[in-house]
Amino acid sequence: MKRPRRIGFWLQVSAPAMLRETQARFADALLGRDSTAAELIRAGALTPARRLEIYRHNVMTNLRGALRDIYPVVERIVGEAFFQHAADRFIAETPSRSGDLNRFGAEWPDFLSTYPHAVELPYLSDVARLEWVWHECFHAADADALDLARLADVPPDDHAGLRFRLHPAVRLVASAYPLLRIWEVNQPGYGDDVAIDWDAGGDSLLVRRDGNDIAIEALPHGAFRFLSALSCGAAMEPAAEAALAVDAEFDLQGFLLESVQSAVIVDFERGTP
Repeated sequence: MKRPRRIGFWLQVSAPAMLRETQARFADALLGRDSTAAELIRAGALTPARRLEIYRHNVMTNLRGALRDIYPVVERIVGEAFFQHAADRFIAETPSRSGDLNRFGAEWPDFLSTYPHAVELPYLSDVARLEWVWHECFHAADADALDLARLADVPPDDHAGLRFRLHPAVRLVASAYPLLRIWEVNQPGYGDDVAIDWDAGGDSLLVRRDGNDIAIEALPHGAFRFLSALSCGAAMEPAAEAALAVDAEFDLQGFLLESVQSAVIVDFERGTP
């Protein structure tokens, strides 16, 4: 009779069992989806159920902590108990698929948009989206600034087909709510008036890394539409047309120069409009 194969110090796989199946059952147990997985664990000073409980506690604590680190504004708005309840459900439905906790939580904004207990906070998922792109910008790669001399060398007839590339640490967020104001009044140490004008309209935000900090600024609708089109691969001419369609006063030349100087735009390639 073959002895059970040990995985680590206390998880065991019976001879006919497949390792993948055992690992899947153990993962389900950590998320509370398999109440029979204790049978996979060797007895010792602690019972198998107690060993599994300790391991599950550590996993859940780490995943909750990752969400708290990325989404502190959401937690500040809803409170610790609400946040933990939502986090536990999210973790069970959307477990981590990477050993890098910095990648965990991307689906949290979508989760909050359908979370029944957040129905009275319709802006909450947009706050979470802003926090996630803040997190992405912080960890994004760097890029050299664009040399304006390269642009000057492009013949005027080729300008319409230029395709500009945004800095890897640049993101765009649109919301039907005053998102920047919501963000500001929920920052640690904020001591000014916390009133929010819910009739102020939505925000079009540019999020970018500025040195060691992350800057968030509201953009005019035309500028936002222009950068959004560029980020989707549009050439300069159709991107400018999209911007002018929502803002007849959009200053293409001025905004393009400003975007290059602030390293929002860092590269380009020639093509057709």
